[in-house]
Amino acid sequence: MEFKPFCQTEITFSSKTDLEQTLLSLRTKNIALIMSESSSKRWGMTSFINTLKFDCEHYRGSFTWIKKVAANPTQRDIINSLEQISTKNADVIIALGGGSAIDLAKGISAFYQWKDRPISIEEITESIKNKQYMEHKFVDIIGIPTTSGTGSEVTQWATVWDENKNAKFSIDAPGLKPKKAIIVPELTVTVPQMMTLTTGLDAMCQAIEAYWSKHTNPIVQEIAYRSVELITQNLRKAVDSPDDIISREKLCKGSVLAGLAFSQTRTTACHSISYPLTMLYGVPHGIAVSLTLDPVAQINRGSFPNDNEIFELFHEFGGIKEWMKITTDGYIEMNLSSFGVTDKDIPIIVENAFTGGRMDNNPVDLTKEDVTNILKTVMK
Repeated sequence: MEFKPFCQTEITFSSKTDLEQTLLSLRTKNIALIMSESSSKRWGMTSFINTLKFDCEHYRGSFTWIKKVAANPTQRDIINSLEQISTKNADVIIALGGGSAIDLAKGISAFYQWKDRPISIEEITESIKNKQYMEHKFVDIIGIPTTSGTGSEVTQWATVWDENKNAKFSIDAPGLKPKKAIIVPELTVTVPQMMTLTTGLDAMCQAIEAYWSKHTNPIVQEIAYRSVELITQNLRKAVDSPDDIISREKLCKGSVLAGLAFSQTRTTACHSISYPLTMLYGVPHGIAVSLTLDPVAQINRGSFPNDNEIFELFHEFGGIKEWMKITTDGYIEMNLSSFGVTDKDIPIIVENAFTGGRMDNNPVDLTKEDVTNILKTVMK
C-alpha cells in the first residue's frame, strides 16, 4: 500500500540571526541562492551572503546567486536561472523571498538535469504538459518565505506563467516539496503594505478553499479554521502597523497553516477564476482570488461539512464581504472595474476560468453561467 505523508517538510520558526547561522552551518559545498539583490540590502544580509559565498568556494564548492526574481516566473525565468548555474553545481537551492522565489526554486529543481545544455521554451512547456520532469532527479529546496501568503514553502507544486500569456502551468511532484521551511517573522516587517495585504488575502482564500474542498477532512478543517481565525484578526493590524511583530508572527502562523491545509486538498473555484484575471489583466494574485470569495462562498454554503463554523468567524464583521471591505479600505477598490476589466471581458475570463484540479475541487459544480454571474457581482 502507498501512504501519503501529511507533511514531509521540516517547519521551524527562527530569528534572522539564527537563520543566518543555520544556513552557514549547512553541510553542503554547492549552493544556489534565490534572492533579489534589493531584498538582500533591505534585510541587511549582503555581508551574510558574501560569507556564504566564501565558505562554499573556499571548500572547493560553488555558489550561485540568482538575483532576479520575477513576480510571476515564466519558462524564460527558469531557463535564465539554469544558465546562471550552468557549469556549476547545486546540492541545495535556498529560496529566500515571496512565493515567486520559491516557485522559481521548484522550477529550477524540476529542470536542473538540463542545466548543461541549451533549452527552449517549447521544451519546458512540453515537459510540463506531459509531466516529463517527473523523470528527473530533483534538487533539495529550503524555503524561507518573506511574505505571509503563498504557502509554497510546504507544498509540492509551483505555478509557471506562460511567457506569451497563453496559459498558466503547474509543476507538481512530491520531490519538489521543500525539505525545510524556515519562518522568520521579522523579515516580513519590511514588506510593503500592499504586498502584506494581497498575500494575506491569498492565504485567507487558500484556507477557506481547503475547508470546503471536495477533498477536505476533519483535520484539514481544523487547521484551516485556525488559519482563518488568525488572519481575520491580524491582517489589517499588520497592514496598518508594519512593525507590529506580534501581528506579523500570527500572520506567519496563519499562512503556514493555510499552506498545510491546501497542500492536502488544493484550491477550488476562487483560484481557478483568478488565473485569467492575473494572466490577462494583471490583477495581483491575492486580489484576484479574494474578489470572488464571497459570491463563491454563498453558492457553496450548505454543500460542505461544518459550513456554519467557518462563516461564524466572519460574523462579528458582518460577513466575508464586509470583512473584506474593512480589511482593504483605503488600500484597494475590491472590484474588477478598478483593474480595467469591463463587461465585454467577462466571456474571455469565463472561457479561461475552468482549470482542472481547481474548479472541479469546488463542492458545487459551477457552470459558465454561474461564473459569469459571479464576475458580474464583483464588476463594480
